Amino acid sequence: MGLGLTVLAAAPAVAADVTPVYKARPAVVTEGWYVWADGMYERVNLPAYSLGFRSVANVAGLPDAGIQQSFDPHLNGAGVRGGIGHIVPGTSFRLEAGASFVGASGSTSQATVAASNDAALFLLNGSGQVAFFCTGVVFACTTNGTLSTSYTAWQANGKVLYDWKYGAVTVTPFGAIFGGTSRARQTLTQSFTQIRIATGAVENAGTYVADTTLRWTDVGARVGLETSVALAPAWTVGISGWVGAAGRNTHFTGTDAGGSTPLPIFNGVSFIGTSDTRNVVLANAEAGFAYRVFPAVVLRGFAGLNYDNRVPGITGPSYTGNVNTPTTRTPASIYYRHETSYYAGGGVLWTFGGPVVAKN
Repeated sequence: MGLGLTVLAAAPAVAADVTPVYKARPAVVTEGWYVWADGMYERVNLPAYSLGFRSVANVAGLPDAGIQQSFDPHLNGAGVRGGIGHIVPGTSFRLEAGASFVGASGSTSQATVAASNDAALFLLNGSGQVAFFCTGVVFACTTNGTLSTSYTAWQANGKVLYDWKYGAVTVTPFGAIFGGTSRARQTLTQSFTQIRIATGAVENAGTYVADTTLRWTDVGARVGLETSVALAPAWTVGISGWVGAAGRNTHFTGTDAGGSTPLPIFNGVSFIGTSDTRNVVLANAEAGFAYRVFPAVVLRGFAGLNYDNRVPGITGPSYTGNVNTPTTRTPASIYYRHETSYYAGGGVLWTFGGPVVAKN
């Protein structure tokens, strides 16, 4: 669920109702298939987004004083996941194939007043213009910004599971290989005004618009463990977790533009495209319950979280030296931050193709 990294938790174990306690692992005889599908609410968290108007320290050298506005996207959305599995006849092994999809979006706005620093604009490729004066008793500057984010992620996986059953308790270690793609498209719009303090009149006004896309692809493997306990013939509760590693290939593209009137200080358009490859660590934890409404049909509810130690984000352009004649210019680039996303939902599991029978 979530960040790019949407993954499937282990499906509930396919087993008969409560059985006697076994002193040793029983032989499981079955010729069964099962399918399952879940729907869920998703809370997706992404790294901070820091583009647009920058502050300039009103001291000798006019150095960079950092970004004026930084946005921290927290997105609401929905996800679906499902799979089909087969219990290998005469064994405790299960083979399963699954897939998932998440879509989430959100927007956030800020208003910033600059009274102690000047203001400049540097575009994605690092180009920039002379700053507007915003300090002192003559002028103050106001920036209003809105960031809109659209996020999608899909993933497919193949799993091998092994059910150890001890009476009412089933312990299932599993391993999986997976691959998928996540995409975050973000649009930032900002408006800038330089205000004469004595009259409140707008001396100059400017706009900035950025349209950026991060797309990352993962291929990796994970191992995990699920434990479930039958509380009654129809009720089961359980917890599961896994940890995995993947190779991540990230692509970043973006365009932006700025302009100002009546003084044409913020005027320019830029484009950027770059990529990066990293190894990432992923983890998941989930808790839930299951209720067997019919011999072959199980309803379930769950809640969980996904952790990713390197979710891609965008770091803004910057400069060193004097804003009018920078010593160096650094364009926007990819950076990474650890994030945890959350989900909760429900689903159904249906078994078919033969009963599950446990015996000594």
